[in-house]
Amino acid sequence: MVDIRTRYLGLDMRSPIIVSASGLTRSADVIADCAAAGAGAVVIKSIFEEQIEAEIAQAEDAHFTGRQLPDAYEFIRRHAHHQAIQKYLETIREARAAVDIPVIASIHCVSAGAWTHFAKQAQDAGASAIELNVFIPPMDPRRTGAEIERTYFDIAREVRHAVTIPIAMKIGPYFSGLSNFAMRLSKSVDGLVLFNRFFRLDFDIERMTMVPASMISNPSESESALRWISILSGRVHGDLAASTGFHDGRSVVKALLAGASTVQVCSALYESGVGHLTGMISDLQNWMIQHGFASINDFRGRMRQASSGDPMAFERVQFMKIQVGIE
Repeated sequence: MVDIRTRYLGLDMRSPIIVSASGLTRSADVIADCAAAGAGAVVIKSIFEEQIEAEIAQAEDAHFTGRQLPDAYEFIRRHAHHQAIQKYLETIREARAAVDIPVIASIHCVSAGAWTHFAKQAQDAGASAIELNVFIPPMDPRRTGAEIERTYFDIAREVRHAVTIPIAMKIGPYFSGLSNFAMRLSKSVDGLVLFNRFFRLDFDIERMTMVPASMISNPSESESALRWISILSGRVHGDLAASTGFHDGRSVVKALLAGASTVQVCSALYESGVGHLTGMISDLQNWMIQHGFASINDFRGRMRQASSGDPMAFERVQFMKIQVGIE
């Protein structure tokens, strides 16, 4: 037998595979299925700051404007906000009662301040940790990179002051100095999740409308996370979790070799069902047996840049295509 237990954010997990925030983790029943299939933890489907604000605005438009009845207007805002949060907190409580694995709350943030109180409520409801899913698109030409980065630090700082449970922050790769930013940010949280995957667009050229691109990740998308986890492993504070494009047991092995503590899975479960987790775990175990590893700690980080005899190989981009015969 091999030991696939791991620790992430200071939490003990029976396997390194986490079911990421999605419709698969929207209810206690589905979360129980994930746990039964071998998940080490689950991240409950995100509560979106933007979504709640949009729902409130919709309710306002359906009734009146704030200028007409300011007291009732404020009541509707408070009530809609309260209802959305209470529903999410109930899911946390039900999930904690249904499973014996860590249940991580996910908050999708675009600004600091608004969600500090909710993070404390999630902790009180029984969340094992908080995952802050943050993506601030760098689309406004008037907003500098430094200003965007500052928002990430502001969110981390304010939530840290509100809770005592561990905090992870899920970020994207869109930073001009990703290594430097990740190292500084890691001092404010307990772990980083690389990388989040957001809405992608396409164009319908017949109707000339914007349409959603594929919502399912491709296995090749894991390559970006592998590169950056292998570069950052051993250098950042806290843990690293891999996310996006991890579809099978072999990709889990790769993430662990790069230095990840855990691997988040989503699209593969949409495609193959929650039971696919069992196969991924079996593949991981079989690989460990074949290579003589008794535990994950025996090989975690073996492929990270800091342990490599050729650290520059992790930083080459154009040169490497020559090595594989592509001109």
